[in-house]
Amino acid sequence: MRVLSFSIVFLVLAACISCKHRELSQPVIVHVLRDPSASFAKRLRDADLQFALTKPHLNNGMEVLVATNEGSSFPKLQQRLADTPQDLLILSSQSDLPEDAGVRDRLGRPQLICGVATAYIPDWVSGEEREATEMYLRFLEAHCDGNASSL
Repeated sequence: MRVLSFSIVFLVLAACISCKHRELSQPVIVHVLRDPSASFAKRLRDADLQFALTKPHLNNGMEVLVATNEGSSFPKLQQRLADTPQDLLILSSQSDLPEDAGVRDRLGRPQLICGVATAYIPDWVSGEEREATEMYLRFLEAHCDGNASSL
């Protein structure tokens, strides 16, 4: 009887701890740098909203959120990309690539989104952030109007 009581208390306590752990886990945030005045900006915002409505989660259950840096500081942030690394860089054209050759070499393979924009996941993005960023990019490839596949 004591063993049974102890087992029940242990299981209840373990369940409570695991539930609390899930509640306290922080979401994975995908940091995106893009130009708010780009021709595709509205389509991208619409796709962002659709992505958020799906309540995305990683395979381990962690929630995925997208934080977009798209203020009037886009040109300055783009120049300082080495100092303020982003998880996803979305550009209107190849001419918008960062001037710093070291940063350009680390941008990764370009993906076409919204039919006209190129998106890059830099090689400095890893772990859960990379998984979340790849998930978001796949969503944009499939749901941003006017899309095609990889360049």
